Amino acid sequence: MNKKTKKWLIIISCLVSLIFAFFNLNKIIKIIDFTSINVQTENGIDAEKVKIYQSFYSINRKNDSELFENKHAKLVFEGNDNGKIKTEYGENCFLVIYENKYYFQFTQICTNDNDYKKYNLKLSKNKNNRILLNADIEPGMKFEREMNLISESKNLRCNGVINEDNGIFNGIELRKNSE
Repeated sequence: MNKKTKKWLIIISCLVSLIFAFFNLNKIIKIIDFTSINVQTENGIDAEKVKIYQSFYSINRKNDSELFENKHAKLVFEGNDNGKIKTEYGENCFLVIYENKYYFQFTQICTNDNDYKKYNLKLSKNKNNRILLNADIEPGMKFEREMNLISESKNLRCNGVINEDNGIFNGIELRKNSE
């Protein structure tokens, strides 16, 4: 092996080692956030009409119409991923809107600030022509729910009817304690 070949072999080995070390270090101190959001559609749903906002949406709200008044919400998807989605330790809340007519709000809990997530969302129509949101958040959270009409948001809280005993938060049905 000549000197030139040895030199390139050492350079390539060093580069591979540095790349490997960078990705392992990134898992510990999140230098670059690889969190991504992917939206798929079917049955005549148009991905260009999908908007997703990220913010903090409290479950202690009068009704769901307050979701649309959040001035701190950050648009993270408008027809495509704009690279602004960031996950942080604690609650990561999202408001999915389709055609400015339907919505669904969910919260995903992160227990490690250095983790990055892959949000795979699919919008489709069911047999009753209602819009369904199917979420597969890697790692570990899956749910499928009907989206709500924005025009009905004053009657809903946490995606459930206000005068009923349930709502949906973090993909899980909430029930009032009967005491």
